[in-house]
Amino acid sequence: MTRDEIYTQCVEKIAKTNCLLMELATGFGKTSISLRLTNYLLNSQWYEGRKEINILILVAKIVHKQTWADEIKKWGGINHSTAKINIRMECYESLHKCYNERWDIVLGDEVHHLSEARQKTLKGMSFGYFIGLSATIPQKLKMWFKYNYHSEVVSCDIIESIDSEVLPEPTILLFPLQVENIRMSETIELNPKAKGPVVHGEYKDYWKLKKQKVHAVIKCTQKQKLMDLDKSIEWYKNKAMSGNQAMKQSWLYLCGKRLEFLADCKLQWVKLILHHLDKERTITFCKTIAQTEQLGKNCIHSQNKDATKVYDDFNNKKIDHITAVNILNENANLVDCRYGIFCNITSSEIITQQDKAGFSGTKTLLWLSHTI
Repeated sequence: MTRDEIYTQCVEKIAKTNCLLMELATGFGKTSISLRLTNYLLNSQWYEGRKEINILILVAKIVHKQTWADEIKKWGGINHSTAKINIRMECYESLHKCYNERWDIVLGDEVHHLSEARQKTLKGMSFGYFIGLSATIPQKLKMWFKYNYHSEVVSCDIIESIDSEVLPEPTILLFPLQVENIRMSETIELNPKAKGPVVHGEYKDYWKLKKQKVHAVIKCTQKQKLMDLDKSIEWYKNKAMSGNQAMKQSWLYLCGKRLEFLADCKLQWVKLILHHLDKERTITFCKTIAQTEQLGKNCIHSQNKDATKVYDDFNNKKIDHITAVNILNENANLVDCRYGIFCNITSSEIITQQDKAGFSGTKTLLWLSHTI
């Protein structure tokens, strides 16, 4: 389906309800279609003669507020013949600030961020129309909107978008990796709370030092460290699944550490790829903030107060390489980005689908994984 055909569907379905979900592939143009639909609604009989109209735009991250401001300007604004348009942007984390408020139109970008707690807040708000946007809307959330608001859905996935020639087919390069089992490049800490001097040893001394209950630091390979993490995760998981909820936090903590470790194992390969792409425009997605800073000085993450400037500098072609942690997985409008490099492993089905679909403006995706 073309963009005009999708827009026509939106107009037809919004006439049946005041709640519309647009599940369109990344890069399809959800923002422009939603703005076009918003202007259509504002100039309908429902808002005739109004002096003031209030619009709420919900975004996933702070950096996306500027993206929406740019898109509104790019597509001619939100207009009404007589009314003053008041636009307020809030992150989903701040949705509670809007409780008990009345909005003429709510635009929910990346609507899959509407968790159960935030759904309760939305129920405490009133609105004329709600338009939810996402490339991946969980079925449970669709049913919630259907039950509570009699919502309609307009869908077009990445395959249909490519078949319709709305989106170009991206080049996806998969790099299957294996953890190294030769160099003793890693360490395992045993019995960290034990008193006395720290004993240093090799992996062959593992069980002897563990049984002695001394504080020890073991040199090991990447594969040996991964095996140790896997065994610990399985042990805590079994305890938690047996009803010992106190072990659940340790289980989940170690799962996170395992993901971080595997992402760290990719750094040498990512650095090599970036060296070969030195003259290309790239974005590298990382698992942790520390990894973004190891791979480049132009980082976009929650602790960088200049993240918006880095994003703008990239789109203005002042810089050619940026690194990010999740924050640009969604709604990233990148200007002339040639390569997207994914060195992070994620357990999120939503993010994985977004990654496979690519993101607006990027031509080639390089995905490094130990699980292909």
